[in-house]
Amino acid sequence: MKKTWILGLLLVTGLSTMPLYAKKPAGDENHLTVSVQGKVNAKADLAIVFMTVRSTAPLAADALEENNKKLEGIKVRLKALDYKDEQVKIGGARFGPAGGGVYYAGGQRPPGFDAYSSLYIYIEGPEINDPAQFSKGVSTLLDELSKEGATASNLSNANTALGGGSEVLFSIKDPAPYEKQATQQALDKARPLADEVAGRMKVNITGVCSLSVSPAARAAAGVPVATLDEIPYDYFSSSVDAVPVQVHVNITYTYK
Repeated sequence: MKKTWILGLLLVTGLSTMPLYAKKPAGDENHLTVSVQGKVNAKADLAIVFMTVRSTAPLAADALEENNKKLEGIKVRLKALDYKDEQVKIGGARFGPAGGGVYYAGGQRPPGFDAYSSLYIYIEGPEINDPAQFSKGVSTLLDELSKEGATASNLSNANTALGGGSEVLFSIKDPAPYEKQATQQALDKARPLADEVAGRMKVNITGVCSLSVSPAARAAAGVPVATLDEIPYDYFSSSVDAVPVQVHVNITYTYK
């Protein structure tokens, strides 16, 4: 008869909750699986300013045409401010009810349509580590682009002390070294936990059957994931000093 052991052991450490279970599947091999998380904080090397460009007209096509004109003006102004093409990303055109979908008393809303696009400006270099200089630069950028019809996006959890207010998030361009560190941290936790479970079961770990690692990317506390869909980076933070890089690791051991 097959035997299955479900171990009600949830061990909480500073970073994660770690469920463990052991089972005996068909055949002679016994398996014990540990699920752990690893997390390290990286120093940001990139700041992203989030803005929106929106236009309204009775017809959607006219709203789009007007919005495209604004975007062209924004491109010209950004070049005048010495921003390079690779520092600027313009999201795809989207449409919605006029007024951003806001309805007024009596259930009325302005007639017509909105056409809008997200605008992302990437800033890197020493200035992002100087709060005063960075905040001044972001403020100037917002003022200049507002003249062309752009408005700052309201990201609910940004750190106003580190740059320009709620329209800024920080990221890292190459997360691979940090993901490796987080994975090693998770693996260092896994084996002692497996040994503890094996001891309670009065068995011995004999090897590793399988290992899977899943980066927990595309997350920024308080920011809708859809806001980040058009950005080619994976980890975000409101702090320039601590961009969390987290991985989930499932490791299955054999035992007898």
